[in-house]
Amino acid sequence: MTYTISDDCDVCNSCQPQCPNGAIKSDSESGGYWIDPTLCDNCQDVEIPRCVQICEAGALVPLEPKKGRCKSTLLPAAIPDIFLNGKTTPFASSMVIWEACNVLAMQQTLPWQTDLDGYLCYHRSIRRGLGEMRFRLAADPEADAPLPMAATQAKAAIANFDIRATCVHLIFAAYAMTVDCPWQNTFVVNDQQIEKYLGLDKRKDLTKLDKLTLIKNLVYQSCQILVAIDWPRQGKVQAFSFKEHPIWHLIDTQYYFEDDAQGCRHLIGLSFTLRTGIWAQNFLNKQDYSRQTVFYQYGTLPQSLLTEVMSNWQQHRGEIRILLWLLFKMRLGGDHRLTIRTLLRIAYGEERLTEATSIRGAHKRLLKTFESDLETIYYYGLKPLFDPETYPPDIQPLWAKVANMPDDVDDALQFWIDDANQSFSLTDAAPRDKWQRVLNARLLGFELSEEWQQTLNRRSTKHRRRQPKYRATTQSKQLSGSDIKAARQKNNLSQRALAECLGKSQSWIRDIEKDRFSISAKDQVQLQQTLEISF
Repeated sequence: MTYTISDDCDVCNSCQPQCPNGAIKSDSESGGYWIDPTLCDNCQDVEIPRCVQICEAGALVPLEPKKGRCKSTLLPAAIPDIFLNGKTTPFASSMVIWEACNVLAMQQTLPWQTDLDGYLCYHRSIRRGLGEMRFRLAADPEADAPLPMAATQAKAAIANFDIRATCVHLIFAAYAMTVDCPWQNTFVVNDQQIEKYLGLDKRKDLTKLDKLTLIKNLVYQSCQILVAIDWPRQGKVQAFSFKEHPIWHLIDTQYYFEDDAQGCRHLIGLSFTLRTGIWAQNFLNKQDYSRQTVFYQYGTLPQSLLTEVMSNWQQHRGEIRILLWLLFKMRLGGDHRLTIRTLLRIAYGEERLTEATSIRGAHKRLLKTFESDLETIYYYGLKPLFDPETYPPDIQPLWAKVANMPDDVDDALQFWIDDANQSFSLTDAAPRDKWQRVLNARLLGFELSEEWQQTLNRRSTKHRRRQPKYRATTQSKQLSGSDIKAARQKNNLSQRALAECLGKSQSWIRDIEKDRFSISAKDQVQLQQTLEISF
């Protein structure tokens, strides 16, 4: 039960220093004090709350739960700004957003280290060490210039991260797409909108105060992440650096109260005013993107992913981590082959993977958990495609083996009859070396649902910039990807080396060698000259 301050308060300022959570705050308008019910925990470590013990006026009284609906004209309108079609919405999907999502989802499984300043830091290398991003946690996300959190406090904060904060982080990334120059202009999101996006409005087991407390905690955790960026030159985008700053600036938190018949103030709503960090100036800059001097990176966020996180965040944390990682990984397009070792590292961390390979019997628990999480991904709508060479049926999960069993009774009977006549039956025990074989196996990708397919389609259908027209007089035919690859190998050049010679990215070289898009006349002439190709 939380407490509230009645009208009997004589503003003696004796209670505020006693609150360990900072829940008692000054009211600049009335000159008195008020208690933030999302922070007050009734001092559970003592019999009588500290503020009640010190108050001589008896102004601190228990706040009874508010009865009835919490609707009021004081609350801002909860008009959806994203997910307007009810299924998907564009969202900022740069590597900054991706790694911040990993920080919230993977928690202690990331390689956090203490830096030279004594703060806990996570380093993310960029382009094989040419650049990096450094992540730390802010001590106070509401501060104008947040300072890093001490190492011991940061370790506790990381351990207490709620994986559901990734949903709020992705919602902010979607809101950033609705604002021009988001590093300068703010956007506002209120608790009713977040409730709607996360499906909390359907939770009847939570009180209004429970929902507001949860939403505020998730928002504050998302705004705790600080980032410093050193980005190398990439194509025509020159190298740039940003000093440490919040990924999301929490400009203001607005509280909405309503008084009941007894004069007690009940919190009925919250709204948050936010602005992106200056990282968006180089990753979400629509104006300068046309001049090819910055990036404008975005993808498609399915609302079903948020629902899945909110539903399975306790039972299937590994599944949630894989889905969040795939949301960004698949946006990159290209080959989606994934090794099982990579998925295990993402879902459960390097430490648990090492434990499974070194401690007897630990691999059985990890394998059982992984197959259960993979099954949950399948029923969510992403069907794993097993590589027939490295992940054959004899080591596949049982649910994958019977997934194609017909629903008709007679057909199902024939299915099992045919299975019994095969050299390997679905009910046979798994081979003794299954763990080692699964560890070295891979997936060809995932068969995506309609909402997730939009993530890939957006990349392939986006508007291409107009290129100047060049007439190649010496050109007699279009270069193919195999021609370029053969000439590059003949000249003993790696994809990376060729990209640096042309002022392109390595991914551009990889894409043209796989014939994923046609080459402009200007680039074709440059390739011919660099690789000494003649027809």
